[in-house]
Amino acid sequence: MNRVEEKLRMLPDRSGVYLFRDTRGRVLYVGKAKRLPSRVRSYFRRRGDLDPRIARMIDRIADLDTIVTGNEVEALILEANLIKRHRPPFNIELKDDKRFPFLKVTVGHRFPGLFLTRRLIADGSRYFGPYTHVKNLRHTLKTLRKVFPLRNCTDRRLERDERECLEFFIDRCPAPCTQRIGEEEYGRIVARLLRFLEGGVEEVVRELTEQMEEHARRLRYEEAARRRDDIETLRRLVLQQRMTPAVAADTDVVELVARGDRACCVALHVREGKVLGKEHRVLERIEGSRPEQILRTFLIGAYAVVPQLPDQIVTSVPPDEREILEAWLRERAGRRVVLKTARGGVLGRLLGAARENAHLRLEEEELRDRRRRARVETSVYDLQERLDLARTPYRIEGYDISNLHADAAVASRVCFQDGIPLKSQYRRFRMKQAQGPDDVAMIGEVLARRLQRLKTGEETAPDLILIDGGKGQVGRAAQILHEEGFGEIQLLGLAKREELVVIPGVRDPVRLPRHAEGLRLLQRVRDEAHRFAIGYHRKIRQRTQTASVLDRLPRIGPARRRALLRHFGSLAAIREADIETLCAVPGIGPTTAREILEALRAEAR
Repeated sequence: MNRVEEKLRMLPDRSGVYLFRDTRGRVLYVGKAKRLPSRVRSYFRRRGDLDPRIARMIDRIADLDTIVTGNEVEALILEANLIKRHRPPFNIELKDDKRFPFLKVTVGHRFPGLFLTRRLIADGSRYFGPYTHVKNLRHTLKTLRKVFPLRNCTDRRLERDERECLEFFIDRCPAPCTQRIGEEEYGRIVARLLRFLEGGVEEVVRELTEQMEEHARRLRYEEAARRRDDIETLRRLVLQQRMTPAVAADTDVVELVARGDRACCVALHVREGKVLGKEHRVLERIEGSRPEQILRTFLIGAYAVVPQLPDQIVTSVPPDEREILEAWLRERAGRRVVLKTARGGVLGRLLGAARENAHLRLEEEELRDRRRRARVETSVYDLQERLDLARTPYRIEGYDISNLHADAAVASRVCFQDGIPLKSQYRRFRMKQAQGPDDVAMIGEVLARRLQRLKTGEETAPDLILIDGGKGQVGRAAQILHEEGFGEIQLLGLAKREELVVIPGVRDPVRLPRHAEGLRLLQRVRDEAHRFAIGYHRKIRQRTQTASVLDRLPRIGPARRRALLRHFGSLAAIREADIETLCAVPGIGPTTAREILEALRAEAR
């Protein structure tokens, strides 16, 4: 504690963020303060009055860091970013704090498209979301494309200007690629979609109704029927309980329910007097936290990624640091966003609905936990306990490099789910950039390629990544994770021989007991990754060796090579054959057969 006491005396009298660390240098807690000295020192003054959870944290503090900011709003943003990066065990954890999907309309393009994405890029596109239920979002996207037929192809495919794809023939795209529709007419479809997504449901329905009646007057009954079906589809999509006109402004109604060490916050999105959407997030490690603190954590996590903010956010209790949150929201939205509380009336009934949804979500989480614990191997929980991991490593990915003789370098990825191999998620990599026997560079390349797929939402993020190697490989892997924005994923290395566990940012490796179930789980993952990599490496080398001799012969092309190997099965069998036997293979004549035998026998010498 001497080191901590020395730093306590030197705290700058400014706004900023403080980080408590343990003896290994890991971050235990991240907080912010208007004045760092008074806030940080308060943890060490009244030990007897502290919450038991905070008291346990103070017993583990070995060091502290501070970062000075210009004001409290900057400190709030920095605090949120550091919590996301370090996942401190004594901060409230947003369990669902991940890359949620958004609907993206590429309005900056000549012919905008409608897509699902998990990345927010400042490219001029309009984003709507985030959505917490991917399955429901995909259904919504499919429905929207029926009513608002926009392209979903790439820009490269659009510019090819070849022929219409299947989407055109099933009325899901008007085929701008072949000029079946002009920019002006296409733009009207885009404008209707944007109005609908912004909450202008009745306006869009009214416009479609006018088009339906116009088609009917002109005896275009097929077009009128299409507009009728579009209207019915949209009404089904937004069929929700109607609210009174008292909720005039765009409003998010947020309520929380806490149970044990877990809480659930639900936000109902009210637009034009209707509930048009719902978002929920589960928060863990809330023991000893007040509802006001939990709400503050939820609001920061949820509204840090929302492209369009509402006019007001309504809660049953005021969140901690309400004025600072409003200033931050105003800075994000470019206009005033009000935080207000309500008890009765329309907003009170909406809060009751949100509370009921939160109760149901917590019950689902508890049922899921009971089922998971019944099937998960105990080694998973043993590993978490022995290494004090912030998150239970239900999904572990193991990586290994195989580069024998400095050629045909490959890597493998294996996946263990709940302590059991999940072979459908095994992957193999052929090195494209890293040259020579450089395991550190190869690990960096493999992880970078893996994370690119995570960014697009194609694959599920692991709870833990295990690298077969020491500090060099683990350091490079940690660097890649932070550079790509996935610093929250837990990372370990398992060094051979002494079986030491390498933890990023920790100076000395950890030696787990030989009998520990957690160590045996890491060994199983590491050995499986090694086996998978070696198998792929051998396959490539065998393929290369088989092709090398035959490839050098001018008369042997791919078709003849395949025919020879299919007929004889191996180079050794071809080498032992005579000219007459070789001539039995289609496409092989006496001259070619003689050249093959001479080349193979010369190679064997």
